[in-house]
Order: sequence, then C-alpha cells, then structure tokens
Amino acid sequence: MKRREFLRYTTLGGIALSGSGLLVHALAGRHTQASPTALLDNASIPAGQPLQPLPRIANLSDQVGRFQSVLTPAAHALPVSDGLEAKLWLYNGKVLPLIEVREGDELDITLINELEQETTLHWHGVPVPQSQDGAPWEAVLPGESRHYRYVFHRGSAGLHWFHPHPHEGTARQVAHGLAGALLVRPRLGVLPAEVEEHLLVVSDLRLNMNGEVAPHTSEDWMNGREGELLLVNGQREPRLDVAPGTTLRLRLVNACAGRYLRLRLEDHELTLIGTDGGLIERPQPLEELLLTPGERVDLLVRISEKSERSFELASHPYTRGWMGAKPAHLDEIASLLSIHTLNTGVYPAVALPDPLSHIEPLGEPVVRRQVELTEVMPDHDNHGAVNGDPHAGHGGSDSHHGTHGPGHGASHASDDDRAVRPKVDFLINGRAFAMNDVLFEGQVGEVEEWEVFNNSHMDHPFHVHGTHFQVIATRDADREWRDAPWLAWKDTVNLAPYQRLRLRMVFLKPGDWLFHCHIIEHEELGMMATIRVS
Repeated sequence: MKRREFLRYTTLGGIALSGSGLLVHALAGRHTQASPTALLDNASIPAGQPLQPLPRIANLSDQVGRFQSVLTPAAHALPVSDGLEAKLWLYNGKVLPLIEVREGDELDITLINELEQETTLHWHGVPVPQSQDGAPWEAVLPGESRHYRYVFHRGSAGLHWFHPHPHEGTARQVAHGLAGALLVRPRLGVLPAEVEEHLLVVSDLRLNMNGEVAPHTSEDWMNGREGELLLVNGQREPRLDVAPGTTLRLRLVNACAGRYLRLRLEDHELTLIGTDGGLIERPQPLEELLLTPGERVDLLVRISEKSERSFELASHPYTRGWMGAKPAHLDEIASLLSIHTLNTGVYPAVALPDPLSHIEPLGEPVVRRQVELTEVMPDHDNHGAVNGDPHAGHGGSDSHHGTHGPGHGASHASDDDRAVRPKVDFLINGRAFAMNDVLFEGQVGEVEEWEVFNNSHMDHPFHVHGTHFQVIATRDADREWRDAPWLAWKDTVNLAPYQRLRLRMVFLKPGDWLFHCHIIEHEELGMMATIRVS
C-alpha cells in the first residue's frame, strides 16, 4: 500500500465521492434530530439522468494480483436536491461502491468503524475462511478496526456483494445505505467483446422530509422493509442510450432488505446466463425473472433493432404474503432503468459459446437434513404444528421460542425501532437465533442434502454462508416433487409459502456458518441458525 494514500484514508475516513446521479458529492456529517412522520417521495429526486457506473474503491497496492484498501463505514450527508441532504451511513462516503478483482487475486481490506455502534463486513457469496466471513461473532466496536484478507480461488468468478452483519444491528445499518458490490472476474472471459456490460445494484431508501432515514415500522419488521425511494446505482430511473441491436449484459444485485424484484423488460425476452455463483452451462430464455433480497443475476438481452425507441426495465407487482397495512407501491409497476435506442446503425447479433461453463452435479449425499422456516405469533400455534408437518423441529433440541428472541442480549436498534418490533418470532426448526447456539454439525468435504420447508404463509429467501449449493428439486405446496430444469451455483434462493426445496452443498472450510432468511428483518427477529463444520 502507498503510505501517503493509506494515511489519507485513515485520517479522512475514505475518499468522499459518490458516482451516482442521486447522491453526487459527499459531505461528512452527523444527525441527531428527531424524525418527522412525513416521508420524502420519488418526485423529490430527479429521474432520467444517464446511468452512472458504480463508484470504485481504489486499489492502494502496487503489487500485481493484490487488492489492498480501507473501508470506513461512517455517517455522511449527501445532496439530494436543492436545499436537501440525505443523511446516510456509507463506506468511504460512496453510494454502493465497487471492488473489482480477478480470480487468483488476494484481497486485503482494513475496516475502520467510524459508526457509533458495532459492525462487521460480510462478503456475501464469496467462499472465504470462516474467520473472514464477517459474521456477528466478529463484531468491530466503534473506533476500532479489523483486517480481512483472503484469496479468490479458481471458480469464484461472479458478481458478489458486501454488507454489515452485526447481531441485532444489521437492519438499521442496511436501511441507512451500507452495502457495496464485489465483482470477481474470471482469468479468461468467455463472452464476446461486443457484449456491452452494465452492473446494476438495486436498493431502496425511506427518508423523512429532513433527509433522515425514517425508523422502522411494525410492518417493516413483519414483512421486510421496502423503502419508497427505489434506486439503481443510487439513481432514480436512470437512462441508458444504446445502438439498435446492442447485446447488453445486465448484472444485477438485489441489495434491498425486503423488496422482491419481478423483472421484465418491455417488448424483450431476457436470457439468463448466470446466478449467484457465476455462469450457468447454457443460456435460458425467460419472459420474466424474480430476484429476491440478496440474490444476483446475470442477464443478456439483445435490444430492439428499431431506432429512437424506449423500453422500460421494471419490477412488476409480486404477492409475497404481506402482513399489516399495505403500501400503495406494492400494486404498482416500478421502473428501474429506461433503455433508449439511438438513431444509428444496427449492431449484429452475437454468438455465444456452448457451453458457457461446466457445472459438475454434486453426488449422492452423505448427510440429509430437514430445515423448517416458521412464524410464531403470541397465543398462536407454530405454523408447522398447524399444518401437521412431520419434520417440525427436526435437527435440533426442544423449541427455544421466547428464549433468544428480539430484545435479548446486545441490541443496536434505536428506541423507535425497538418500540415497534412486533411480538412475532421468525424461527428455524422451532428455534430463534442465539449467538452461542449450534443447530447442526457437519464435516468438511461431505455432500449434504437439505430439504428446506417454508411452513409459513409468506415468501422467504434462504441464504447459506460459506458455500454454494445446487437446487436439485422443488415441491410446491401439496404437489409432486419436480427436478430442477438446470443446474446453477446458488447461495440465496426463494421459497414460496409451503414450498419445499432440496439443496445439495459441500462445505470446504471448517467453522461456524450461518444460514438464514435474507429478508433482513426476519433474520434479525430470529430466522437464522448455525451449522458447525469440522
């Protein structure tokens, strides 16, 4: 690392620049004012600006194959419109910053915590050693620092991301804007050079009229928070101009806490070429795609040959079992990106290699496990008991309902957040998460098959740390099992109400690994557990 640049980071808390059209120049600031109830709406933010690339975290190393830098989460006030600043928490003052590396590179990051609460740095989707995973056990106190260092092995290419993961503090930190993208490029790319690539990180915010992040509501805790301001790379409905016939590679991250994205591109077919863990073997044509919190997707689309036309990439309404007062935006089509064709010559179609990659199916499992996701309300029976599921509670001790639920142990929720937390537990195998509780024990290198059952009335995106898995089969409610139509490496997958999935995975590194619902509020209310791998 260049000493002068290192000192610049450690003394200033990072280079305070944002590359987005919404939040352009970062000004360090703190906020203590109470939040009024009136909320800032989308109309307060300019739309239709040219799509901006994600702002980059600078590599301070002179050494080839090594990425070294500093990430400093801190409070910042960023201009939104005339006279209004958004008061967010950001890494290095940047909105959704990007770290870009290659397979075989070493990542060397120092986290300096300038927040007023503990935090961690979780590398979502990256197969790191357990000590580098940024789990709640590895909390970094205010004013302290922590070093993360690991190598991206062969096969780790893909679009991943990073975000905080402290115990009972994740929801508030994510709501304030803490997240970033991690792009691992392969040593040898397989797509033609004519393909035009864009990284799109979708996030949302809820700000009051003072530009402060509004506190959680009870509906947020029950359903997962959906901010009224829907953003792409920190911008509202940005515009992308392309030549007619251009083949676009759109690589998306759903960095929202609870919002589901039902993606459609007007008058176009989408082609799926990759998921969380990288490229799939062969392209899959789709009319639409559901991208749930925490998931990533790699899409190709050949834009219309007609010039001077506009097409909207939008998220369409999706029913996921909402509880409580229903916000209006749930029934609305939400525009994400407007694609405009120029008055130029038509680009020819591109030919893709066949196959794009090779995914070796995992063999027969040595271990089979049952995982059940449930919700428990006071004076109501467990959903598993109601539906008579024979596996309810399998794989763990007696129910710990009420023992480890919200409000027990260290908490970083604000008083406003804590006051509106509903009396509901979100559970795995009848148990709420506890820091010292281990639900399963496994062995390095063994093929495991998990049957995950969503025994509840609402969708849950299921995420596993420390590995990727293959979805082998699915069973919707009371229907028959169906084999998965193609193989992909995943770390996050959605389960609809009363749906079952069979997942196969191998843990290659020892340690305590989390698995949980990636609706951040459900995770924080207990729908998280630990497997100890030896």
